[in-house]
Amino acid sequence: MKKYPKILISPGDPSGIGYDILFDLTKKKFLAHIVIVASYDKLKERSELLRKKINLIKIDIKQDNLPPKLKKNELLIHDIPSRKKVDIGSPSIKHAPMIIESLNLCIEYCISKEYDAMVTGPVQKNILLEYGEKFSGHTEYIATKTGGTPIMMLHSKNLKIALLTTHVPLKKVPNLITGERIKNYVEIISSDLNEKFGIKKPRINVCGLNPHAGEEGYIGKEEKEIISPAIKDLKKRGYNVFGPYSADTIFARDDADLILAMYHDQALPVIKTLGFGSIVNTTLGLPIVRTSVDHGTAIDIAGTNKADSSSLIAAIQASINIVKSKNV
Repeated sequence: MKKYPKILISPGDPSGIGYDILFDLTKKKFLAHIVIVASYDKLKERSELLRKKINLIKIDIKQDNLPPKLKKNELLIHDIPSRKKVDIGSPSIKHAPMIIESLNLCIEYCISKEYDAMVTGPVQKNILLEYGEKFSGHTEYIATKTGGTPIMMLHSKNLKIALLTTHVPLKKVPNLITGERIKNYVEIISSDLNEKFGIKKPRINVCGLNPHAGEEGYIGKEEKEIISPAIKDLKKRGYNVFGPYSADTIFARDDADLILAMYHDQALPVIKTLGFGSIVNTTLGLPIVRTSVDHGTAIDIAGTNKADSSSLIAAIQASINIVKSKNV
């Protein structure tokens, strides 16, 4: 019997579109066992609200009782019981325990290798912070549980970008840019692109921090004093890395397997403009496989049947592809 990858989904905040987009999974035939870790009752309520004819099947991931094959319009659910009423479009701290439990279960069963990958839906970070969790984002939270050096990579059909810094205030970015950090990230990215995406000796183009990559130090010295020496050292050790390039032209080049940006809003506006809805967020540098959607909770359209599931479907397929690539 052919063994398919086993994928867990943590759908995020129930007040947003994370629950809405799950029902479209029945329209796609994935070569994988997919289990949603969420409240059965809340999913049932949402399916009825959206008039989705979905058969939700309870299973227990702790007992590994996956059915060999699903019928049309069936979804597997590991139930996290919750009696808290969901006010669609109004995120609430009362749902934080359920969201965190879903995440933690997915992480636990991926660490134990009982499941092969996890896919995450959107959350309201402020709700989890208010609840008391140190949550600047999924990427950082998962790394506190798994260890490793988490690197956020977003990828579409024609572009891959990774971030040297993620969810930090812009004024703190320059102090986080160090030669050691750049070298460590390039090493991890090169290894993961090889292992998880089958890209042998990937070419990585590195963004500068300042306008025009510093203009030889006249508009900032980070490129000359930190970024360029790190790239030079990496080249000596055989890494296929180039730059620093000015951020206003680097995305127009077509010679890189991945672009390493210095901060969040240097790269995300570009890739989201070019491919919003089909972008996948994959965390590199972790001992588990984790992918995610490229959008937020979109509370303004939650419960209206207007949400687009394309990114979720792409994230699930990406996780399946990575698992298969790792097992080759």
